[in-house]
Amino acid sequence: MKVFISWSGDTSKKVAEAIRGWLPTVLQTVKPYFTPSDIEKGTRWSSDIARELDDSTAGIFCVTSDNINSQWLMFEAGAISKKVDQSLVCPILVGIENSDINGPLTQFQTTLFEKADFKRLVSDLNKANKSNTLEESVLHTVFEKFWPELESKINSIIESSNLGEASSSDLRSDREILEEVLDLARALAIQKSGGFKAHKELNQLISDFLTAFDVIFNIDWEHTKMCLEDSQHFISPTGTFVEPRVDDESNNWGNRPFLLETYRKLVNYIDANNIDIQTSYRGN
Repeated sequence: MKVFISWSGDTSKKVAEAIRGWLPTVLQTVKPYFTPSDIEKGTRWSSDIARELDDSTAGIFCVTSDNINSQWLMFEAGAISKKVDQSLVCPILVGIENSDINGPLTQFQTTLFEKADFKRLVSDLNKANKSNTLEESVLHTVFEKFWPELESKINSIIESSNLGEASSSDLRSDREILEEVLDLARALAIQKSGGFKAHKELNQLISDFLTAFDVIFNIDWEHTKMCLEDSQHFISPTGTFVEPRVDDESNNWGNRPFLLETYRKLVNYIDANNIDIQTSYRGN
């Protein structure tokens, strides 16, 4: 069973490396995928990572105070959640609490880096590995034997990285948490009026589109610029960016399908639900 391990930043990388080395000692048939190069420093999302995401049964996302707003972590979590059950998208919170995270990662069941929580995560991975599931008693014995090694290693990483002393800009303020509570209260009010489902779906579609847009035109801008300058290889002479009219819309531009898919889903939802949004996307 393949498990994709995602990281962003030096501390997260060290945590990911530790988990990558430790996990197969407990679940011997699990094969973690871990890229040794920081994808945020690259100019595009590689086809290798795309293939591994597609082949993986579960995803572990190493979240720390210094990557809590990483678009790449969110992007990869969203990508793998389309392939597997959401319970197998597993953000591990290292040096932070559930109240510190926001955005797309809040839709997944998080794991605090503490013994009981991490053991539940390992148990979930074991159950998902249907062809090679360990007996619970065996899993318990193996986990108890090897947990102190991982705990010691991760705690050393936390101490050396000063994660417990993260600046206020890294973590959510009381005001941000209060605003989220107010948002939830508004959502409950909408639910009572019968419109919660549509509100939630539309918000998710907008969130997905904005994330994809940011990946293409901000994080991935150098590669996007190169593709646009050499557009004859990426867009048909009769096509546009939105409708490139080529057989393979990725065509060495791995993030473009993500953006186009989220754009089209959002437009279709607006049309299907007769939402009154003044826009020129229909070509009017």
